[in-house]
This record gives sequence, structure tokens and C-alpha cells, in this order.
Amino acid sequence: MICLQTGRPDQAERLLRQLIGTFPAQAIYCERLVTLLERRGKQAEAIASYRELLQRNPGFTSSRYNLARLYKRVGQADKALLEYDECLRRGIDRPEEVHTNISVIHSDLQHHDAARQSLLAALASNPAHVPALFNLAQLEEECGDGTSARELFSRILHLDPMHAGALAHLANAEKVSTAVDPLIRSMKRALRRHDAKALAREELLYALGKTHDDCGQYATAMDYYRQANTLSRKRCKPYHPPAQEKLVDNVIAACDAGWLGAVEPVSGDAHIFICGMFRSGSTLVEQILAAHPAVTAGGEIDYFQRETNPFPASVQAMSPAQLRSLGEGYNALLAQAFPGAKRVTNKRPDNFLYLGLIKSLFPNALIINTLRQPLDNCLSLFFQPLDTRLDYANDLRHAGHYYLQYRRVMAHWQQFLGGNMLAVDYEALVDEPQQTIAGVLSFLQLDWHDDCLHFHRLRNRVRTASLHQVRQPLYQGSVGRWRNYAGAFEALQRDLQHAGVSCK
Repeated sequence: MICLQTGRPDQAERLLRQLIGTFPAQAIYCERLVTLLERRGKQAEAIASYRELLQRNPGFTSSRYNLARLYKRVGQADKALLEYDECLRRGIDRPEEVHTNISVIHSDLQHHDAARQSLLAALASNPAHVPALFNLAQLEEECGDGTSARELFSRILHLDPMHAGALAHLANAEKVSTAVDPLIRSMKRALRRHDAKALAREELLYALGKTHDDCGQYATAMDYYRQANTLSRKRCKPYHPPAQEKLVDNVIAACDAGWLGAVEPVSGDAHIFICGMFRSGSTLVEQILAAHPAVTAGGEIDYFQRETNPFPASVQAMSPAQLRSLGEGYNALLAQAFPGAKRVTNKRPDNFLYLGLIKSLFPNALIINTLRQPLDNCLSLFFQPLDTRLDYANDLRHAGHYYLQYRRVMAHWQQFLGGNMLAVDYEALVDEPQQTIAGVLSFLQLDWHDDCLHFHRLRNRVRTASLHQVRQPLYQGSVGRWRNYAGAFEALQRDLQHAGVSCK
């Protein structure tokens, strides 16, 4: 401990290994070593340390549980599942926690039925296990079963009346008509709790913003949204406009016609990519296509984000064999996650950065670029608790800056993609749905199918912030919504108009 406190991690590691050798039955020294190794980026050594401990002491189920969690963190889901199963076989205490963790892995692998069964097993072990209740409620909500989800969230509130997540989900799932609604009062009471954690407060503030927007109390709603985004900025890294500009500069400079033409195609598969700004209608377009019998919704597949980091430098350094392996890896992922699917959509919005690479690996890939009125788009970003990687979403002007950089890179790709890219305008889609959908299907070389107009009836799993909106028929309530908050947009409007972007 002294070595760690005085900046001598190498010596601390040596001492911990000595302790493990001298006291092999004391799991605490292995746990401390693993924590140190993980902190130093030595995941493989951390796993090896756990394996050695369990070889000597196979009955240490708490260490086996931690090994499974480590396997999950490093992306080895199959090994994590094996270790969790072994924990259950050996009669680990609190098996409901193991079943809940197993369900998370199955969800990540798109095995939604298996995830549900694991959560039911957790609740069979402990009917009052709130994490399992919450995850099951989310799963049912994401699969379109609002009734079951509400019942489960209500069960949570019976156990913990101040549970921020359950309150916020109920608030987001239904339209509130009055500011004295009991749900709003419950959220305000939860917000006043002195022990409320920052993340819970953030979630409640976003939900209070949403419910006051429902009631038409826009000034109050914006106040709550501003408070929520202030908290959200504290858990995100700061957004640096020059860094985003440099990234786009590098992409444009690196992925020119010469480089793109030198990449050897991997296959002629007509993969479907839906990209654009987050909150621009990409989930809606994917749901419409998922209603077609020839299309399977893949959701936000972050394959290229994971495999090409840092981009674009990592891709430029790849050999032809590595580039081929990259493309083959994407095909293998689709085959494993969606066996038997004819065509799978990938609606990760920020795939727009990788379109040149995608088109080079898969020359027949078809790209749908979703567009939305920029002020509505930025407002929607500001109104949602999003992933911390979307560091620009917590400030309207930062969202506008990111939007302008997105336009820059899309203008660059346009010269290479030509007829392989279709722009789909959100406002046109809700105004003339049949005509717009017919154009999208024609672009994808798919026959018309009436179910695409009734996409809201699907019961596939939707895991984005738009999950409630896509369970409804098309509506125009979100078009021009920014006007309710016009006073907050003056600076952003000036930025966009100065860059030549129309905000009508």
C-alpha cells in the first residue's frame, strides 16, 4: 500500500506476487493484484492471476464471479458465461446477481429470449431483487410490451418508492397532462433526497423536463433540462471543437480517392447502413425497414468504432491482409448475431465517419443518411440523457458545431458514394410517409410491403432513446418543436446561419 501511495506500482506488484506465493489461500491478495493489473492495462495478466488462484482453490466462487466480470469487460463473453455457469453450479451465494449479469451478456449478444429467461431465474431466486426487476422492465419496454414494463416498474416502486430509474421510465413512457400529476410529485420528492446520487438526480431532472414539456410549461421544462445537462457534463469529458475539426480534417485528408481505391473489396454484400446525426430519425427508418420480411434490424452495431480506434490512423496503418480481416470480421459478426437473416441494418449514426472505408470493403453497401431540421435535431440531443461519448449533446452550441462537422464529412463522402447513398428527410417522412418509404425501398431494391407503414406494431427489441416514439404511428408533433424554446436558440441560430445552414 505504501508503494502504491508513493508512486511505485512495479514494486507494489512484486510485493503482491510475493504475498500470493506465501499465502496462496488468501484471495484478498489476488484481488488486489488484479485491481492493480487492470489499472495498469494488464488485463491478460489479471486473468492469468485469477486462473492460478482458482486452480489452487476452485471453490472460491466470489473470485470466480470477479473473473467472469473481468472476462465480460475485456469482451470475452463466452468465457464469462462459462465462469458464471460454474458459479451457479458451485452454489454461489446470491445467485440472483449471477443470473442478472448473465442476462446482460445475452442482451449484448442479441439473445433476447435467453436474457429474459436469465432475469426470470434471478427473480425465482429472489423476487425482490431490484436490478433484475429493473432490467426485465427495460427489456419488456424495449420489446414494446408497455403494460408488462409498467407493472414491473410499479413493483420496483413498491419496494423502493424513490427509485429514480423506475420513476423516470414511467414518466418517459406516458404523456402527462398536468403539472400536479402524482408522478411529477414523486419525482420531485425523490430529487429532494439528501442522499440522491448525481446520476439519479440527472435522470430525474431529464424526466421532469419531459413531463413539463408535456404540459406545455416550456420555461420550467427548459430549466430542468439545463440542470440535467449541467450534471451530465460533469460525467462526460469536455467537448473540444478544435479536436472534432481536426478529426474531420484527418478523415478527409486520409481517405482520399487514391487510398479508397487501393482497398481490396471483401464481398459484394449489399449491407445496409443507416447513419447521420444522433436523434435525426435513424431508429424510425430502421423500424420501418425491419417491418419488411427481407430486413432484420441490427441496431447500433459499433464494430467499426471498436476495431479501428484510433480512426483514421489505425486504418491507414493496416496492411491489405488486415483490411480484409476487418471486413471479414464484420460479415462474421452479422452471421453470428443474426443467423439466417437476409439483410441486416446497422444504424449506428456516427458510422458517417467510416463511410469511405465501408464502401471500399463492401462496394455494394447502401447508405441511408437521415436528415432533420438542425434546430429540432440539436434540441432533441439536449433533451435526452445520452452516452457519455456524445460529449457535444449537453450544450446547444456544441451540438450545432458537431452538426457542422458532420455536414463537412458527408460532403466529402458524397463525391465517392454517388448512387450508393440516399438522404431521407425526417420532415418529409412524417409528412408523406408512403411516398418516402417507397423511395427508400426502391433504393434498397426491395419490393413494396404494406407492413412498413405499420412498423409501430413490431415487437422487436429497440435499445435507443427513441424506443417510445417508434411504437406509435408516424406523427408530426416533433416537427418545429424548437420554436417552443426559441429564446434558447439565438446563439445557435447565428452559428448555423453564419455557416450557411438554413434553420427554417
